[in-house]
Amino acid sequence: MSLLALVAMVAAAPPLFVEKPCSDPAIAAVARCGTVEVPENRARPMGRRIALNLVILKPASGKADLPPVFDIDGGPGLAVTKNAGFYATDGIAYRARREIVMIDQRGTGGSNRLSCPELEAPEGAYRPMMPVDAVKRCRDSLRSKADLRHYLTADAVADLEAVRIALGYGKIDLAGLSYGTTVALRYMATYPDQVRAALLMGVSPPTAMPPALHAPAAEGAFGLLAAQCKAEAACGKAFDPVRDFDAAKAGLKAKGELPPEVFAEKIRSMMYQPATARKIPWILSRAAAGDLTPFTEATKPSGPSPFADGMFLSVTCSEALALMDYDSAARAARRTRFGDYRLVRQRAACAAWPVGDAGKFLGPIKTSAAVLMVSGQLDPVTPPAWADILVQSLPRARHLVIPASGHVFDGLSGIDTCLDPLLVKFLETGDPTAVDPACLATMQPPAFATAR
Repeated sequence: MSLLALVAMVAAAPPLFVEKPCSDPAIAAVARCGTVEVPENRARPMGRRIALNLVILKPASGKADLPPVFDIDGGPGLAVTKNAGFYATDGIAYRARREIVMIDQRGTGGSNRLSCPELEAPEGAYRPMMPVDAVKRCRDSLRSKADLRHYLTADAVADLEAVRIALGYGKIDLAGLSYGTTVALRYMATYPDQVRAALLMGVSPPTAMPPALHAPAAEGAFGLLAAQCKAEAACGKAFDPVRDFDAAKAGLKAKGELPPEVFAEKIRSMMYQPATARKIPWILSRAAAGDLTPFTEATKPSGPSPFADGMFLSVTCSEALALMDYDSAARAARRTRFGDYRLVRQRAACAAWPVGDAGKFLGPIKTSAAVLMVSGQLDPVTPPAWADILVQSLPRARHLVIPASGHVFDGLSGIDTCLDPLLVKFLETGDPTAVDPACLATMQPPAFATAR
């Protein structure tokens, strides 16, 4: 057999699922685990291959009469198989009648994780992010195990399709969070006939190009949070978040210890979930008075970052920094109290990182799939307005907003009694009009913190 014929045969061979023991005994009782091997570079099928790490939760009823849900996590850079414990326990309703499929996206978790230990270490938490020297060292250390140009969204979409084929599924359902919605949308655009229904939470369309709009989105969410504080008697009487934020940054600049840009970025991150957002007015008040103890207690990392920063850089450098109108984004960011810190730091990092071909990343999304989008009104990174725009182009889509939520829902009441049943019903019916969103308005955040 000629080399050319061998290459053609390998390229045409269907992907295979290889079952392996689950590493977690508690998961093993309700799941299958294994790998599907795919080419790192599909233009070179005889080259390096990646073993995608899979966990497949079995239907709780013992019988699957609904399409499987492919769960897709965010970041980019988070491994989705960490969610297996949720579906095995509290999230059992999601798999009552179907399998749940979790694929660690290439570059994360057990799928050739692209780790940058120096960027992910806890001791760097309060220094400017992504120092270029450390980015270069990470790039050089990863070159022996990965071509960093082939860890993009299009690659993940092709991997998802390979897994679908390897597992023998017909149509599937998708559930994406944050960057996971970018992957889900791209999959629907690429394989429009393979998706029955898609649940998209914290919608990040391809045109978002993070961090292009991080600062304006955070400014809007912070304004809503400050207004809520003012409207609540105890918080409004005790704090003025707008004044205190500006005073805290001015004080930090004068002292020259913690960079005010790092402080602001940590506050932005705290707005992602209600559980931490409701501490912000008190933290800002203490920081304005020169006391950073509440701030560091709330933001100190408990261990290394869960993100695979190498994969994060591959995606954002190729699909955001390389494509965005940087000057326009920077001008808009500088008009906010969060500034252009993220843009400046990521542009410098991306100058040292290999850039891949994002392909038709900004192409139109045409699908007949049923789509339910869920946003938090106080989301500081994927504001509801983005889903409002996207829903107009999808014929079977609906957008719901949780008034008290941020980017994720941690800390809200009613997750198990309102939100989960609503999402399960959508995934069971495949009909976004079948769900009643009235209870979303009753989901409440914790009270604003007013003391240690």
